Amino acid sequence: MKELQDDEKTVEQLESEIAKLKQQIAKLEATQTPLDRKSDPEYFNERLEEEVARSTRYKYEISVLYIELDNLDVHSNKYGKDPTEEIVSMYGTILRDVARNTDIYCHLEPGKTAVMLPYTNAEGAIKVSEKIRQTVERVFALNSMSTKIKLTATIGVASYPKDAVSYDHLVRVVTEAFSRGKDKGGNISSPVVATDAVGSKKGPEDKSLQNDTFLQALNDEVLRSSRYVQKFSLMILSISNLENKILGLDGEARAIIMRAIYKLLNVTMRTVDRNYLYTDTKFAIILPGTDADGAQAAAQKLIQSLTNYPIVRNNGVDVNIFANVGIASFPSDEVSKDGLLRRAETALNQSIKKGNNQFMLASSTVELAGKNIDEWIVNLKQGGPATIYNLLASLDLTEHYSRPHSQTVAKYSVAMAQAVGLPAASVKQLRIMAMMHDVGKICLPASIITKAGALNKQEWEQMFKHPQYGSEILEQFPEFATCAQVVLAHHERWDGKGYPNKIDGDQIPLESQIIAVAEAYDDMVTARPYKKLLSAQGAIEEIKKNAGTQFDPSVVKVFLRVVDKLDNVPAP
Repeated sequence: MKELQDDEKTVEQLESEIAKLKQQIAKLEATQTPLDRKSDPEYFNERLEEEVARSTRYKYEISVLYIELDNLDVHSNKYGKDPTEEIVSMYGTILRDVARNTDIYCHLEPGKTAVMLPYTNAEGAIKVSEKIRQTVERVFALNSMSTKIKLTATIGVASYPKDAVSYDHLVRVVTEAFSRGKDKGGNISSPVVATDAVGSKKGPEDKSLQNDTFLQALNDEVLRSSRYVQKFSLMILSISNLENKILGLDGEARAIIMRAIYKLLNVTMRTVDRNYLYTDTKFAIILPGTDADGAQAAAQKLIQSLTNYPIVRNNGVDVNIFANVGIASFPSDEVSKDGLLRRAETALNQSIKKGNNQFMLASSTVELAGKNIDEWIVNLKQGGPATIYNLLASLDLTEHYSRPHSQTVAKYSVAMAQAVGLPAASVKQLRIMAMMHDVGKICLPASIITKAGALNKQEWEQMFKHPQYGSEILEQFPEFATCAQVVLAHHERWDGKGYPNKIDGDQIPLESQIIAVAEAYDDMVTARPYKKLLSAQGAIEEIKKNAGTQFDPSVVKVFLRVVDKLDNVPAP
């Protein structure tokens, strides 16, 4: 009898195990079926958690993709259910064609998919991601042209253990990477960046340029239009009440609004137009084959579209936005990428002075570069402190720095100040001083700033004035008045042979001496098209060689203590 009971228990256990296996098989089939069948995110999450544990045990890498078909909701609202379901079905076919047998796809909702890539490192995941993105863009190209709704894919990419320390952390960083891709305008493979990585800290909101793809696209459009003798225009669109923080929204709400505006841009602009995130409150839009008159008409239509309807609901309230646009056209306004950026920024600042929901053509403005310092001060005071930050970003681009120079100098200066032991308040103030160190260059003619070679005597005489220009500008703003003397002295030398006042030794403010070393190091190690790039060690040797002549020897000692860590210091 006991043996019979044991056999019955064994059968029950087997039946239970078989039932569990059938459940798992059903769930696995659900994750790999077309999008119109039920998917199971819970099962996907269980499998991902198991795979993370297994990869830890057996020392292999896995990666995760989070994919969304861009503008599917716009397509659905305009064309209805059936055409949209056809799009979703085609999208599912694309994913199945790209998938390997070992990959697991889970369709979270129409147009949104999570993908697990076992035995795949970060580099391999990017390749898979790009293959998916490019295939989606190619397959839907004709549809996008006919509907004027760009159907592309934004993909977040993360790998374990490179980007995360646990299953939960991996899920978080891949969704953050995806959100960053959406913030940059979509149609992008967005990997995890340093600020998401293990043990890192998020810095303050970054106001610098965030999309290198835009800069390359603008340069390509200049080259193409030059070759084929065609016109095009550049628009810089500013969301004015986000720029001025009138709405008082947090970063997440602001990002939601910017994503909503990007979707509206895709509907409003032509299919051939290209939209990019420029800063966290601005878009850059390239309009191929469009002269100033055409760009003006496009700007009017765009502003009307943006301001006629609520962009998003926030805490139950419709949020309306104000928009301003600056326009520069090729070749009538400028023939270079840097010149177009500068002219469009100047036109944007002029439109902001006119009031909300205005646009300005570069041809209708007087370019300020090289103007009298008093005229500059008047224009900057009208635009406010935000105008200075905007022009600093443009200046970094114009000078051909491969990374934001003012921010990098600020980062290095802060690292040295902290090593010296300056109080936190003084370090914070030094960061602003370092950001502003070259602000006076905006008063110089563009021909000097962009010259691809050595300056002549007359040009150097003008260049020597930029610290004085910067000091005079900053004195006019209560927010920056304490920076004036430090900016004035940042090109003075320890031996008294600097400029503009040839002061020496301890007469030079400590902050100026720190900025001088930080700037010299960044100048030497940053790639620029018209000067020889030094290695980090070569730059260090140059700074050591000039201690006691160009640089304060004590500041150089501090620099040598922290230099190995500089490029790993998070932006302040």
